Amino acid sequence: MAKIYAICDKNLLDEFSLSLKEYIKIAKYFNVEWIQYRDKKSTIEEKRENLLFLKKFWQKPLIVNDFIELTQFADGLHLGQEDILDFINSFGLKSRYEAIREIRKIVGKKIIGVSTHNEDEIRETNILDIDYIGLGSFRKTNTKDVKSYLGSDFSKLITLSKHHVAIIGGVRVYDDIDVDFKAIGKDLIIKGITYN
Repeated sequence: MAKIYAICDKNLLDEFSLSLKEYIKIAKYFNVEWIQYRDKKSTIEEKRENLLFLKKFWQKPLIVNDFIELTQFADGLHLGQEDILDFINSFGLKSRYEAIREIRKIVGKKIIGVSTHNEDEIRETNILDIDYIGLGSFRKTNTKDVKSYLGSDFSKLITLSKHHVAIIGGVRVYDDIDVDFKAIGKDLIIKGITYN
């Protein structure tokens, strides 16, 4: 059975008027394995404070989305394809392999995950020093602008990865998916508010 990888999206928390403490309560109720903190609007200082708060009350792995400089306050880092390209361009590197090698030097043994969307990206991540891939989008979602969905191809794509796989994008709490992790954002909040 897939473990739940909760996407703690600050925009969604604000939309549902949910505090970080209430979110942790929901995560514990659903026996979440990992939490990813995703925050596209707060200042770096606010993000740091929120990560420190989460670490105080959450004993399992906490992953930060996008911000390498905040990994020191978390157990890992998740990067999208565009984040890796930005890193390559910012530091004059030549490839994703070089980028991940440099990121690994910065974060050490902490967890690193990378978003993937197709066979080419999965095969490319197979040679990278990462711990898991996020594969999606599983289905249509309102929280991200997604151009394509995996549909029935997802089970074939999962088998191509040499890393653990978290299925992402429109995943629901009660989806029965044969994968390592189900990355769940909005549906976890909705179900959590209903049951708590």
